[in-house]
Amino acid sequence: MQQHSSGDTERSGKRKSIGKRKLSDQGEPSQPQSQRTIFELLSKNRTRDNLPSTTAPTSKRSRFSLSPSRSSSAHPVSPTKMYNFSGSPPKNGAAFGRSVSALNSPSVKSQALNANARQNNFSPHAGAKKLVVKNLRTGPRVTQEPYFDKIWAQLDAALSAIFDGRKPDASLEELYKGAENICRQERAPILAKRVQERCKDHVAGPLRDNLVTRAGGGTNVDTLRAVIEAWSTWHSRLITVRWVFYYLDQSFLLHSKEFPVIQEMGLIQFRSYVFADRSLKPKVLQGACDLVTADRGGEGCGMPDPGLLRASIDLFHNLDVYNSDFEPLFINETERFIAAWARREVAGSLASYAENSHALIEREIERCALFSLNQSTKQKLSELLDRILISEQEDALLAKSEILGLMRSSNKTALKQLYSLLSRKGLTNKLKPAFNSFIVEGGSSIVFDEANEPEMVVRLLQFKQQLDATWADAFNRDDDLSHALREAFAQFMNLGKKTESAGGTDNPKTGEMIAKHVDRLLKGGLKVTATGAAGQEDVTMADEDAEINRQLDQVLDLFRFVQGKAVFEAFYKNDLARRLLMGKSANDDAEKSMLVRLKKECGSSFTHNLESMFKDMDVARDEMAAYNEEKSTRGRPSVDLNVSVISASAWPSYPDVQVTIPRIVASALSDFENFYHKKHTGRKLQWKHQLAHCQLRARFPKETVPKDLVVSSFQAIVLLLFNDVAEGESLSYEDLQKATGLSDPELKRTLQSLACAKYRVLTKNPKGKEVNTTDQFSWNAGFTDVKRRIKINQIQLKETKEENKTTHERVAADRHYETQAAIVRIMKSRKTIKHAELIAEVIEATRHRGTLQPADIKANIEKLIEKDYMERVEGNKYNYVA
Repeated sequence: MQQHSSGDTERSGKRKSIGKRKLSDQGEPSQPQSQRTIFELLSKNRTRDNLPSTTAPTSKRSRFSLSPSRSSSAHPVSPTKMYNFSGSPPKNGAAFGRSVSALNSPSVKSQALNANARQNNFSPHAGAKKLVVKNLRTGPRVTQEPYFDKIWAQLDAALSAIFDGRKPDASLEELYKGAENICRQERAPILAKRVQERCKDHVAGPLRDNLVTRAGGGTNVDTLRAVIEAWSTWHSRLITVRWVFYYLDQSFLLHSKEFPVIQEMGLIQFRSYVFADRSLKPKVLQGACDLVTADRGGEGCGMPDPGLLRASIDLFHNLDVYNSDFEPLFINETERFIAAWARREVAGSLASYAENSHALIEREIERCALFSLNQSTKQKLSELLDRILISEQEDALLAKSEILGLMRSSNKTALKQLYSLLSRKGLTNKLKPAFNSFIVEGGSSIVFDEANEPEMVVRLLQFKQQLDATWADAFNRDDDLSHALREAFAQFMNLGKKTESAGGTDNPKTGEMIAKHVDRLLKGGLKVTATGAAGQEDVTMADEDAEINRQLDQVLDLFRFVQGKAVFEAFYKNDLARRLLMGKSANDDAEKSMLVRLKKECGSSFTHNLESMFKDMDVARDEMAAYNEEKSTRGRPSVDLNVSVISASAWPSYPDVQVTIPRIVASALSDFENFYHKKHTGRKLQWKHQLAHCQLRARFPKETVPKDLVVSSFQAIVLLLFNDVAEGESLSYEDLQKATGLSDPELKRTLQSLACAKYRVLTKNPKGKEVNTTDQFSWNAGFTDVKRRIKINQIQLKETKEENKTTHERVAADRHYETQAAIVRIMKSRKTIKHAELIAEVIEATRHRGTLQPADIKANIEKLIEKDYMERVEGNKYNYVA
C-alpha cells in the first residue's frame, strides 16, 4: 500500500485531516486500509529514536503550561517546532523533505531546546502555528480512461432509455455517483460535451423528424398541438437527465462560460432544431394566431380552445421567442382583423358602433391578461385599437347629426361609450360643438315658446337637470364640456327677439320669467309628496324653509346665466312691491334670504332699492302703530284703516288712477293725512288706490252667517254701490262707470272678477266670460260657499299686458341711456377712436347689464351725433366734441 498524502496539524486541541485519497491500480476510488496523521508519524519516529511519546494536548492551556516543577527536558515539544518543512523538496515520492530523517542530530536537539525556551514567551492569544505541507500530490498516478469509458457507457445507455421513455437499467443513484466521480477526476468538460451532443442527436433526429412527419398532413393547430406535446415530453425528460447529471450541472455547468446548464441546453436545442425548422415554425406561429381568431369568433377557424392557446403562449415564453416571432405576427393579424371589423361596423349607427367598439376593446385587453400576453403586447394592441377604431374613424365618431340624435333621445349609455372611446385619444373636447348646438337648440325652443311661456323657468330647470345628469354620468364630469354647457346656457338665455309679450322690444324674456317664478315661490307655501311608513304616498306640508331655499338656489343658478339683469330687476321690484303691500309673502325669512343671494351675486348697488323697500315697510308699521294709539284716545273709528307710507324713489312708479272713493273711506283717509302732516311737515302724500285692498262683510239670503269678502279697493267700491239697489233690480255698465269714475279697462277687469270668475257675487246679464258696455249687473242673492272668508282680490296680483309692456319699454329706454352714457365716457377718455374699437369697448363696458347688439350701439351713436356730443371724421373714426 502506498500512502499518497497525509497530513495533520493541531489547533486548539483538535485534529484536522489535510487530505487523504487512495486509488486502486484500476483508477477506481477506494478507502485506504489505514490512515495515519502527521502526529502519529512523529510519535512513531520518536519511539523509534527513544524519545518520549506524547499525545495530542486537550487544550492550549495544558499544552503550553510553564510549570516550574518540570524540567525543560521533560516538556513535550510541538512537532511544528521540532521539524523544519522548509527544506528541499521530497525525493522518490516521499511525502516529506529530508529534514524529517534527522531527528537525533545535535542541531535538532538544540533547536528543540531553543523552541522550549521560546515557548516560555508564547502568547495564548496568538493561536496555533500553521503547518504547510508542500508538494502534496493531488492526482492519482494511474490512468483514468478505462473508468471514464465504463461510466459513460452506463450513462449513454441511460440517456437512450430516458429519451425513449423507458426506465434506465442502472439506478439513478448509481448513475449520479458515476457522473460525480468523472467530474471529480476533472473530466467534466468532456462529459458535458458528450451529454450535449447526445441530447442534440435526439432533438435534431427522432424528435424533429416525428414532428415534421405529423406536420405534413395536419392543420396549423394540429402542428402546434404536436409541438406543445413534444416540448412537454422533452421538458419532463430533461428533468430526469438533470437528476442524473446534477453534480455536473451545479459544479461545472453553472459556472461555465462555454456550456449552458442542462435545462437551458435543452431549451436552446429545442428552439434551434425543432421550433426553428422551416416546416414547423410558420405552422406553429400561425396555429397560435388561428386560435386567437377562433377565440374572437372568426369563421373557418374551428372551435375556440383556450387551454391550447394558453399552452402555446407559455411555449413561446419558455422558448424565449415571444417578442421576436409571435408578437409581430400577432399584431399584424390583429391589425387586419380590427381594420375589417371597423369598416363593417362604421356603416351602422353611431350608437351601435360605440357600443360594439367598447366591447371589442374590453375583450382584446381582457385576452391579454387571460392568456398571459406580455405588457408590450397589451400596449401595442391598445395603440392599434385606438388608431383604427378612433383616430381613423374620427369623422364618424364626431358626426354632429349622430351626436345630436343621441342627445335628443337621452341615450346616456351610448354617449358614455362614445366619450370613453374619444377619451382614449384625448378627443373629448371635440364634443363641444355638438353639445353646444344641442343646448342652444333645446334652450331656444323653450325660451321662445310663447304658448308655454309661464312654464319657461320650470322647463329650463328640468332641461338643466337633464344636462347635468348627462354631463355627470355620460361625460364623466369633463371640465371642458362643463364650460361648454355654461357658455351655451349663457348664449340662448340672453337671446332677444321682438315679440308682443316683450312689449315690442328685443329684451330677453328669461329675466322677466325668472322674476315671476321667484314671485310664485315667495307668495305661498309648497306642497311635496312624501312616502309614508306603509309605502303609500300622502300629501304633507314639507319643511317650507328648506324647500323654498332649495328651489331658490336652483333658480339662482339660472339667474347667473342672465347677462342683462335690468329686466329681472324691474320685474322683481314690481312683484316684491305687490307682495309687501298686500301681505302676500309666504315667509319673511325667505324674502330676506333671496335678498342676500341677490346681493352676493350682483352687489349692494343692485339690491339698494330692494332693501329700502323693506325698511319703508318697517317704518310704515311704526307709523300705523302711532296712529292707532292716537285714534284709540278719540273713540272707536268707523273704518279700520291701515296705511303704508312708502318713498317714491325706492319703489316702482305707479300711475294715478281716477276713482270715486266712498264718503266713509274718504273721511278716514283725511283723518290720517292730518295726523301725518302734523308729524311730518312739508311732505306730500299721493294715494295709490289701485294697490289698496279691504275686507267687506256680506250677507246672502241662502247663508245663515255673513261672509267676509277680501277684495281690492275697486271691487269694494263696486260692491258698495249695490247696497242701495233693491232686490231684483240691476245696474248697467254705464251706471257703474259714472258712480265709480273708473276707466274702461279697470272697470271691465273689476266686473269680470266679480261676475265671471270663481266667486260670482254679482250676476251678469247676458251671461258670458267677457264684459261689455251693454251688460246689466245685479246682486247674486243665491250665492253660497262653504268658506267663511273668501278672497276675490287676486286680480291685483296679476300683471296686466299694459303693465308688462310699460316695464319692458322702461327697461329698453334705460338700456339706451346707459349705452349712450358709456359711449360718452369712452369718447371723453379717448378723444378719437375708430368705429370697430368703439363698438368693442361699449360692449365690454355694458356687459354687466346685458350684451348689446352692434346695431343698437350704432343707433345710439347716431343719436349722440345729432345731440353734438361727437362727430364723424374720415377713416371711419369719431371725435369727441367738448
